[in-house]
Amino acid sequence: MARKRDYGSGCLIQRGRGWAIRWRELEIAPDGSRKMVNRCEALGQISKREASDMLAQRLAASAQGDGPMRSRVRFEAVAAEWERTVLPMYKKSTQKNHRHITKRHLVPRFGAMAMAEIGAQEVQAYIAHLVGEEYAPKTIDHIHDVLSAILRTAVKWGHLKDNPARHADLPTLRTVKPKWALTPSQAKALLEALGPLARTMVGLALLTGLRRGELFALRWKAVDLVECQLAVEEAVYEGAFGTPKTEAGVRAIPLSDGATQLLGDWRNLAKKTGPDDLVFSTWSGKPISPNNVLRRWVFPACEVLGMPRATWLTFRRTYSSWAHEKGVPGKVVAELMGHAKVDTTLNVYTQVIDGSKRAAAAQVGNGLFAIVRRPAGTAEPIH
Repeated sequence: MARKRDYGSGCLIQRGRGWAIRWRELEIAPDGSRKMVNRCEALGQISKREASDMLAQRLAASAQGDGPMRSRVRFEAVAAEWERTVLPMYKKSTQKNHRHITKRHLVPRFGAMAMAEIGAQEVQAYIAHLVGEEYAPKTIDHIHDVLSAILRTAVKWGHLKDNPARHADLPTLRTVKPKWALTPSQAKALLEALGPLARTMVGLALLTGLRRGELFALRWKAVDLVECQLAVEEAVYEGAFGTPKTEAGVRAIPLSDGATQLLGDWRNLAKKTGPDDLVFSTWSGKPISPNNVLRRWVFPACEVLGMPRATWLTFRRTYSSWAHEKGVPGKVVAELMGHAKVDTTLNVYTQVIDGSKRAAAAQVGNGLFAIVRRPAGTAEPIH
């Protein structure tokens, strides 16, 4: 029988040889309203003192006032609100990837579950499921990151006490596809196989280490062929312009003689060279699709040359590899590439490019391979 206790202090209930406890706690209903509800938990065959201690723990947790013990709001509702109000704070490319993961993986698995039902065990079971389905460790890591972001927001909004994905065990990351960088001879052969437009884009990527979004957002006003430098101020993703990937991505990059010559030759061929015009654009002046460049020109050239398919990441990695091979200090390379871990962010409007960066650009740009020059022609059409 139940033992009478003061109101709000819960009660012990003897059930056969075991005990159960009953108490009240705050709950968020599916409509978002909050109310106190009764809870009852069977504890099995334990002592009365143990049952009393567990009841005290439940009451103490409920009385902390830092959020409800249970939220019956479904995961899909929290995820939808997260997509609407939090995800727009991320970069465009990140938004697309996170939306895909949420729709494709997380909502089908957790969508109908109340937030209170999602614990560390449920998260770990899902990770084990993904491993069993033979998802790549990096893919599982990405899925876990998005799940953790949503659950972290759920904690802030009062649906959970803590993030159950925080301490999940993940499979060891491993490289599925081998990472590689072009040799100087491969780079030279590839550039020789490309027309003026593609050759300029690939050559500039190899000589500056620009991210693809930064490369295709480059405008002529950011290129100084007299001072031999360019300013990285924008990035573009699927036609949407924004800031570079990291704060350190806003930077000035000195141009080697080869890079300056490439851009100068291209400027003589380009149809649109106004200050606000893109250095690389379609006939209508819109941003070029990086993937189209790869499919249309780079991949076919690689196949003809008998080398693996090179991507924009390959060119960026090549720049870094060449720089390290030539003994350029790691911190200088990181700043030139706009790495997020650089402590001091370059201000492209006030900071003068120092000698070490100028020397690094010359080492990478001039000491490794000669840019292939061709007679002036016309730009390849691209849509």
